[in-house]
Amino acid sequence: MSTYDPYQPPASDGWNQGQVPPANPYAAPPGYPQAPAYGAPPAYGGPPAYGGPPAYDAAPAYGAAPAYGAPPAYGAAPVYGAAPAYGAPAYGAGPGYPFAGFGVGFAPSYATWIQRVGAYLLDSLALIPYLVGLVVMSVTSVPGVDAYGAPTDDPTTSGILALLVGGLVSLVLWGGNRWVVGGRTGQSWGKRVVGLTLQREATEAPLGVGMAFVRDLAHYVDGFLYLGYLWPLWDAKRQTFSDKITKSIVVH
Repeated sequence: MSTYDPYQPPASDGWNQGQVPPANPYAAPPGYPQAPAYGAPPAYGGPPAYGGPPAYDAAPAYGAAPAYGAPPAYGAAPVYGAAPAYGAPAYGAGPGYPFAGFGVGFAPSYATWIQRVGAYLLDSLALIPYLVGLVVMSVTSVPGVDAYGAPTDDPTTSGILALLVGGLVSLVLWGGNRWVVGGRTGQSWGKRVVGLTLQREATEAPLGVGMAFVRDLAHYVDGFLYLGYLWPLWDAKRQTFSDKITKSIVVH
C-alpha cells in the first residue's frame, strides 16, 4: 500500500514527506569515489592545498644570504695591504717629478735655449751701474797726448771714482742675485721671471752658493768660440759646458 498522503504539502525538494525519490541512474556504484557536488566552486584566490607560497622577500631556508650590493666601509684598507696613494710622490723625491718613487717618473723638462738666453739677459741688468760709471768716466776724460805724441783721453779723478763705485755696485748685485739667491733657491731674478730653476742633476737640490760661483767662472770655457753657449741647442739635457762641469741642469 502507498504511503503518499495527498493532503500533505510538498517537501522542499519536490517530494512529499515519506516518499522516497527514485535512485540516480548516473550515480557511481558502491565502493567507488563519489563525484564532487556540482556548483560548489573553489574559493578563488585561496592558497593551494599543499602548503602556502613562500613569503616574499624572506631569507633563503639554508642560512642567511649576504646582503648583495652592500658597499664596503668607506676608507677601509684593502685586505692585502694598503695600496699607494696614486699621484703622490715618494718621500724624498725631488719637486716637480710625480711618481718618481715608483720608477716610472717623468723626465725633467729642460729649459730651452731661448729661455736660458732670456733669463741671462735679465740677470745682466745688474751690470747697469758699472756701465753707467764707464760712461761717466769717458765723458769726464780730458784730451791729452801720450809719450809718443799720440792723442789720448785721460780719465779724471771723478770719472775713475764713478767707474769704481759703479763696478762695486754691479758686483754686489750680480753676486747677490746669481750666487747667493740663485745658489740657495735655484732662481735668480731672471730665472724667476722666465720660470726656470737651476739645480743639481743628481739630487734636484739647489746648486749652492759656492757651486753657483764656480759655474759662473766656468762660463769662460763656454766663451771659447761661443761653442759652450750654443751647446744647449743640440744637447740632450740642454747643458752648457759650465753645466756639465758643475753637474747642474736648468729646468722649467
